[in-house]
Amino acid sequence: MSGAATMALRRAIVGHLSTFALPPNLAHAARTTLAALAALGIAYALELNNPYSAAVTVLIVAHPVHGMVLAKSLSRFAGTLAGSLVAILLMGLFAQIPELFMLGLSLWMGLCSFGSTLLRNFRSYGTVLAGYTVVLITMPGVDAPQTMFDLVASRVSVVTIGIVCSALVAALLTSRSAARGLHANLRACMHGLNDYVRLALAGDEGGRMRVLRRRLAGEISGLDALVEFAATETAEVAPLRDTMRVSLAAMFGVLAAGASVHDALRRAGETGQGTRAGNELAPIVADSLTLLSNIDAGLDIAEPRAAAARLAEVYHRLFALGERVAAGLDPTDLALLVAHDRLAELLDELRVGLAGMIVLRAGRPIALADNATGLIRHPNRLGFHLDWRAGLINGVRAALAVWIAGAIWILSGWPYGWMMVTMVVPNAGLLALRDYPERDSVDFIKGCTAAIVMGWVCLLYLLPLTDSFAGLCLVLAPCLFLGAMLAANPKAPLLGVGICVFFLTLLAPTNPMVYDANLYLNMALPTIAGAILTMIVFRLVLPSNPHRHVRAIVRSMRRDIQALLASRHAVMPVEWETRMHDRLLQLIARMRVAELQQDWLVRGGFASLRIGREIIRVRRLLTDFADDTLVTAAMAPSRQALGQLANAPTAAVRALRSSAERLLDLAVTERTAIAPALARVAASLMEVAVLVGRNRRFFQTETNQSARSQPC
Repeated sequence: MSGAATMALRRAIVGHLSTFALPPNLAHAARTTLAALAALGIAYALELNNPYSAAVTVLIVAHPVHGMVLAKSLSRFAGTLAGSLVAILLMGLFAQIPELFMLGLSLWMGLCSFGSTLLRNFRSYGTVLAGYTVVLITMPGVDAPQTMFDLVASRVSVVTIGIVCSALVAALLTSRSAARGLHANLRACMHGLNDYVRLALAGDEGGRMRVLRRRLAGEISGLDALVEFAATETAEVAPLRDTMRVSLAAMFGVLAAGASVHDALRRAGETGQGTRAGNELAPIVADSLTLLSNIDAGLDIAEPRAAAARLAEVYHRLFALGERVAAGLDPTDLALLVAHDRLAELLDELRVGLAGMIVLRAGRPIALADNATGLIRHPNRLGFHLDWRAGLINGVRAALAVWIAGAIWILSGWPYGWMMVTMVVPNAGLLALRDYPERDSVDFIKGCTAAIVMGWVCLLYLLPLTDSFAGLCLVLAPCLFLGAMLAANPKAPLLGVGICVFFLTLLAPTNPMVYDANLYLNMALPTIAGAILTMIVFRLVLPSNPHRHVRAIVRSMRRDIQALLASRHAVMPVEWETRMHDRLLQLIARMRVAELQQDWLVRGGFASLRIGREIIRVRRLLTDFADDTLVTAAMAPSRQALGQLANAPTAAVRALRSSAERLLDLAVTERTAIAPALARVAASLMEVAVLVGRNRRFFQTETNQSARSQPC
């Protein structure tokens, strides 16, 4: 069937199904159930071992968004292959030495849990899957190691069937929701950024900018994953990925530049030359507000090409206005200099942020115009906070849980102890991905208990009434539907995951079906024991502490500033800035959980982001002045003082101001081509001075802080 015919078939099916108007969560559960039963039927037809694992695969990779199903499926397949190789290795080395086998398995699971904590999205899921695939393969064949290759082939086969069925059902019964969601969410973010810039230009005094900034930071961060899913889902988005990444980074830049513009305009108005500042800045502000209105109008145009053309026109007008503002830098008036420089930077960031919407509406990449503000554009990935300590804790807990389960099995000689190990490994891996595993482990136990009860009823009372695959589907469908619906509920996803995984695993529908109540109970007991053991380990061994997380994130921000100041190597600004935004979002979330109301931490975190941004910019602008003795002498006090920022922030403020004034003197006296660059460096140094001065407490080391009783 040709691609056009496949697309026509999909549209026809989606069009017919849309007439039923099922709520999204019910439609998702129905699609998941259908795909799971289809995978089970195919596995039956091929007479594979453990055919129910194909249906379990469908339940695990299920997601309401088509692109996310594909991304999750690819991660699951890669994790399965990696786990299969490690299973062969461990069984080959330690088949006759169970103690060493369990030690190797626990270390591997700990390593995978550590890696999954540091990764994001479904790469994280694929990593933890590589851990528990080993036990899913090796435990059933622990008494017959010679069958290992057959078990590996069977496991890969059923996982492949589940992935194919998930992708096929998602392709036929869902619209391209990732791409559509990307359009809608990006449009909403651009409208929000316009509102944010308006507040900055209007001199917001009510704190609305701060509230809007936090919301937009979370939304922009979510767009990064949505770009990846949309690129996986549709070939049209894939070539736009690099431009979209640059655009998202610039949208983060708008948040920082907007705050700088707000502060600079206020300071310019407070100077003794307030009338001059008003006369010079008012036309620029008015032109900027007009362009914001034009952006809003372009975003609301329904026809894609017309919208792209309208936004492209505004894009070029933003570039022209930014050039005009940058050309008006006046080294003789510090307040006006900073205001002009900050405005030029904001317009440049807004322009590049708009490029993402233009390419998405046009459906093709565009060339970004050069900028005059010293910013660097690279299509590199956005940065994320790497919590090495949390990764180590998760790795230790997962390894310990697996090792304890293995020790109980070996020492007790429990015939079905291997089943407890089989349950502990995925439990520990999945809980390691959660922010609060102690709480979520209870939901996992509830899901496991519900799965045991439903499986018992099906085994003894419902399945004996039917002898056909259609009857089997009628019995399984309600339970699978319930599990899929609960798994998609963000309030308690592990409750649904527990039902999805354990219901089919315990019931183990085979052809022919085996109705053995004693065997079922012997498998159910170690299953619930494994869930309880995992909960105990996660509650007693290094339990999560929101206050500790807050302290760790704040220390990471301080260390990043110090490392940036000490580094002599080039730093990728996009990666650095977006990583700090991610840390700021996590800081806010952790403070909310810890019920901390210390806004000075959030203000200091945002200030550190802006300071790092200015330091990177200054380095770029000073590249051509490495051999200029006058410039080097002017910068020397700042460099020395910033190196002691944690011990003497007040001295750093004085040194920064001194360096800025000396650079301005050079710009005025030299009157050469270097004057604009020196003026921009001076503006950045003044920005850093103001931010350090307002947030002295944040940048001081803990031993130097007066409020030692505070969490940080």
